[in-house]
Amino acid sequence: MKLNLLGFAMLSIFSSTTFAAAPTIYGEIDASVDYLPEKNATKANKNVWEISSNSSFIGVKGDEKLTDRLSAVYAIEWGFSADGDSSDWSQRNRFVGLKDAQLGTVKIGVHDTPVKQLSSVVDTFNNYVANKADIGGIFAGETRVSNAVVYESPAVKVPALNGAVKVNALLATGEATGVSGTAGNAKVEGRGLGDAWSASASFESPLLVAGIGYDSAIPSTFLGRGFLNASDKAISSTAAPAIFAAANTIRAIGRVNPVNGLALKALFQSSEVENVAGNTASADKIDDAKGWLLGAEYTIPQAKNWTVKGQYSQNTTSFKDTTADFEAKQIIGGVDYAFNKQVKTYGYAGYLTLEQASKKDKQPVAGLGLEFKF
Repeated sequence: MKLNLLGFAMLSIFSSTTFAAAPTIYGEIDASVDYLPEKNATKANKNVWEISSNSSFIGVKGDEKLTDRLSAVYAIEWGFSADGDSSDWSQRNRFVGLKDAQLGTVKIGVHDTPVKQLSSVVDTFNNYVANKADIGGIFAGETRVSNAVVYESPAVKVPALNGAVKVNALLATGEATGVSGTAGNAKVEGRGLGDAWSASASFESPLLVAGIGYDSAIPSTFLGRGFLNASDKAISSTAAPAIFAAANTIRAIGRVNPVNGLALKALFQSSEVENVAGNTASADKIDDAKGWLLGAEYTIPQAKNWTVKGQYSQNTTSFKDTTADFEAKQIIGGVDYAFNKQVKTYGYAGYLTLEQASKKDKQPVAGLGLEFKF
C-alpha cells in the first residue's frame, strides 16, 4: 500500500511539472465544384468544370499557464490541397508568444498582417473559388509576412458605447535581398525590425464593427485577375502582368447589424507602391490602386440554417505614364445551409469583369461547395 501511494504521489508530481497542456488540433476542409467557362478573346469558348480547394488547412495550437496573468501560447498551421492539384503543407500562420491578461499578447513567427485581418470582418466570400473570388483576387493588402513580431492588445471596454477597442501591430525584418515570396508568405525588404510594418485599430459592439489599418512597405499583389479562366485573354499577361511589390496601404472597414440576422458590410482602401529592392519590374509605373466593397448577409429568422448573401467589389489601378487604368469588378451572390456550427454546404454565382482601355475580359462562375471545420 505504501508503495502504491508513493507511486501515485510521484506520478502526480511528474505530470504536473513536466508535461505542458495538451495541444488542440483544428482546421478546415473546404472543397467546391466550380463552373468556370472560358470566355476567350479570339479562340473558341469552352465549358470548364474545376474542383477547387478553398484554403483548406490543419493547425495545432496550445497555451501553458505560467502565472495567474501570464501564459505561453503557440500555433502552427499548414495549408493542404483538398483537390490534389498542388503540394500539401504550405506554410500558414505559425508563432510562439506570451500572453498577459492585462497587457496583451506578443508573438514571433509568420503572421497575417493586421490590415489583412480587417478584411475577414467584411469579405463575405473569403476563400471561394480557390481563394480567387475573395478580395485578395483583385485587391492589394492581403498578405502574410515572415520574420515578424506581432502585438495584439487586450480588448479595452467602452461602456458608453457597449463595445470594446483593440489595437494590433506587426513589425517585420527582411532577412533576404529585397521583396520576395508571394502574398501567402512574403518577405520584406530591409534588415531592420520595422522597416516594414502594419497596424490596425478596431471597435466592436453588437451593433457595429469598425476598423482602420495601415501597411508600410508590406509586399502585396497589384493588377490581380480574380477568377479569370480564359486561356486567350483580351488583356494579355504580357501587357498587364500581375505585380508583386512593397505597398503602402490604408484600409477602412465597417459592418453594421441593424436588425437580428442582417449584416451590412463595407470596405475602402488605397494602395501605393513603395520603391524598394525586389519589387517586380515596372512596379514603379503604378500611381495607385483604389478599391471598395459593399456586401450584405442575412440569416433568415424563420429558418436559421439558411443564409443569403451578396457582394460587389471593385479595384482601379492607375499609372504614372500613359498606360490606361486597369479596372477589376466582381459581383457574387450565394446561399449557405448550415447543418451545425462545423458543417455547411453552399452555392454561389458571380461575374468578373477586367477592363483596360477598349479591351475587356469577362468571366462568369457558379459553384457548389462543402465546408467542414474541426
